[in-house]
Amino acid sequence: MDITFKLILDRIHPKKDLTLPIRLRVFRGRNYKEYSFGISIPEKDWNEQLQQVNHSNSSHLVYNTKISSTRAKLQRFLLLNEEESPLTLEKIISHLNQSGQKKANNVLPDIFEYVKKHIEKLQKAGHIGNSIVYSCAINKLKEFAGTVKLPFEEVNYSYIEKFNTSLLSEGMKVNGVANYLRTIRAVFNKAIKEGIISADLYPFSKFQIKHEKTINRKLTLEELQIIIDYELPHGSTIWHHRNLFLLSYCLMGINFSDLLTLSAENFIDGRIVFRRRKTHKVYSILLHQKALELLNFYKVSEQRSVKDYILPFIVNRKDPMQLKKDILQAVKNTNDYLGKLAKLCEIEKPITTYYARYSRSNIARGLGYSKDIIAEGLGHEYGNKVTGIYLDQYDTSIIDEMNAKVIQYSFTPKQ
Repeated sequence: MDITFKLILDRIHPKKDLTLPIRLRVFRGRNYKEYSFGISIPEKDWNEQLQQVNHSNSSHLVYNTKISSTRAKLQRFLLLNEEESPLTLEKIISHLNQSGQKKANNVLPDIFEYVKKHIEKLQKAGHIGNSIVYSCAINKLKEFAGTVKLPFEEVNYSYIEKFNTSLLSEGMKVNGVANYLRTIRAVFNKAIKEGIISADLYPFSKFQIKHEKTINRKLTLEELQIIIDYELPHGSTIWHHRNLFLLSYCLMGINFSDLLTLSAENFIDGRIVFRRRKTHKVYSILLHQKALELLNFYKVSEQRSVKDYILPFIVNRKDPMQLKKDILQAVKNTNDYLGKLAKLCEIEKPITTYYARYSRSNIARGLGYSKDIIAEGLGHEYGNKVTGIYLDQYDTSIIDEMNAKVIQYSFTPKQ
């Protein structure tokens, strides 16, 4: 049987992006027929001598696997049909096309496409925060890959290791890198659980995601009072961002996303009553005089809707995705100004919004309150379940008392 074949780059029919299709040309004498792999690459990525895609192409492993598999199928088909006469070129190509069609439905999915669909599901379910986490991680992976498609099988141990090194070389902190890698790990776990990919493609079996111990995010009483007393121009941007920080401190360390979205309807009988965006649990915080003083700078006028946010940092939007982005940007802005404030106060700590939450916990602990009560005030399910039942049963008086004492202790100048 005089059947021969070779791989070629089709330079006569380039794609719009100037990449060249790879084809398998099957010969019988001077006649030939071609089989298309559905793969197109830049000419520089093709090794004519080795008949394979060079390592310079980010998808070389996937492409070369497909090429080798097709060649092996062709050789097997020719061997099994060597007695058949005549074995036409049309029949050979038809066999490859049928084989390829069956395989098409089983091609390992693209990780970017898979995550895109997952993000859409999260958004429809109202899990905007989670959708943004996945978007950020996958955008970083796209940036590293330098391509719009990335098969799961290509993201192996070596690939993850290189991605990790690349992020660190950009100056990203270890825990920041860990956040991205945990998200990608979650993508693989989900895809395996759904039967999208097989467990043997899991790249995190041996790869250990590294973490650094988080620095202690709290201020001493002295540092807090320096921030409180530091003279800033009234009405300046940095002055407003300090107000945000102190408001969070006075409102039991309220999360900034909840603080920024408070409206007039959250103020009920001298308390702030709201449903936390993260946990959907309802909280009720007694308004201390110091919190009221800070809030008085942002009174709601009679013309404004009760649904408008009191604090003038974001606007109430119907689009939850845009609202979440606005909140993240506002928090980033506050962190930037808190960093500037720390320098002005000569405090050598990277102060962020989290410091309000943890600093007040530290001071409450110093005043003798238990970890359980402090955690309950922060909205954590911490430690003793009995404590949680006790606090529910006896209303919020213990939490109110603790908050009042923490504020009084913190805002009273020490001799």
